[in-house]
Amino acid sequence: MRSALLIGWLLLGLVQAQGTVYKLRVSEWSCALNASGVMVAKGTVVNQSGQTLNNVRINLRVTDKAVTTVNGVPNRRVYGTNSAPIAMPRLAHGASSRFEVRVKPTQTQNVQCQIWFRSPDMVQIPTRVPGQ
Repeated sequence: MRSALLIGWLLLGLVQAQGTVYKLRVSEWSCALNASGVMVAKGTVVNQSGQTLNNVRINLRVTDKAVTTVNGVPNRRVYGTNSAPIAMPRLAHGASSRFEVRVKPTQTQNVQCQIWFRSPDMVQIPTRVPGQ
């Protein structure tokens, strides 16, 4: 019994040592201000979870580029946030889907875009996003 428990703890430690297991991978994306002052993030996301994901949403947050620290915690000002469903409501393992989300930020100078994905089953889906 003790050896089974010890093996279980060792396996758990190995899994945690592997780091984050990404369930989604953004293969390409861009974020730019259009002529009417709306920030548009769009691209393609690939499901690497090993299962079908349902009702995945893309989230966009426009923040300032400068990081300030408040009581030792990094802080960014948020100038706009929004979410939208990705193009495919059911994203099978290995499948890819286009996404697009728009927000009109309160400031457009010296800002950056941050994206992430979520679904009703997962608060935030671990995602590898290039350049972020």
